Amino acid sequence: MRLATLVTFLAGITVACAQPVVAEDSLIINLGPKSRALHMVIGHQQVAVTPAFEDYSNMLFDLCDAMELKVSDSCAIYAMNASIGKNAIATIEDGNRVIIYDRELSPLVGYAGAMMIIGHELGHHFCHHLDKLDGSPHDKELAADRFAGAAMRKVGNSLSDALASVPVLDERPSRSHPARADRVVSITDGWMHPETGKECRP
Repeated sequence: MRLATLVTFLAGITVACAQPVVAEDSLIINLGPKSRALHMVIGHQQVAVTPAFEDYSNMLFDLCDAMELKVSDSCAIYAMNASIGKNAIATIEDGNRVIIYDRELSPLVGYAGAMMIIGHELGHHFCHHLDKLDGSPHDKELAADRFAGAAMRKVGNSLSDALASVPVLDERPSRSHPARADRVVSITDGWMHPETGKECRP
């Protein structure tokens, strides 16, 4: 089953299975070097995804509402859960925009941290980072952080809530991600100046 059939796939599902890897309602997608995804899992993998648990879906809806994004346009995104090494990714599969969130992150970052991470992935989609092959990966990450910081402020969360995911961020920069300190600056600036969240800039 491909993600082009997600509307049908999700229509009859009200509660996601607690064990997505073996769930009958899971969908296998391929993630690899040719995937349109940010925060890629390492190497080529087949990942079993299931519709996101209600709380994660509600986080996405609340963030979309706070940023005044319409489901028919900027927020036409499927929230999914999967085991992807305590990570979260924004991806496009068969033309469908998807956020995949690993629930194993939640014990590390709490509810606010999970919302911040989902807001970050939403920022990637809003800024069309997956459609742009050029540009600095660090700038894209910082722009998504700014977006998420602004979204957390607009949804009514405190600055400490917006920074709840910081402990899982790498302290040192990598080829794909800036250093933790730089990301804290962007998150904080987005929260302090939420009107800049949609500017898609670092």
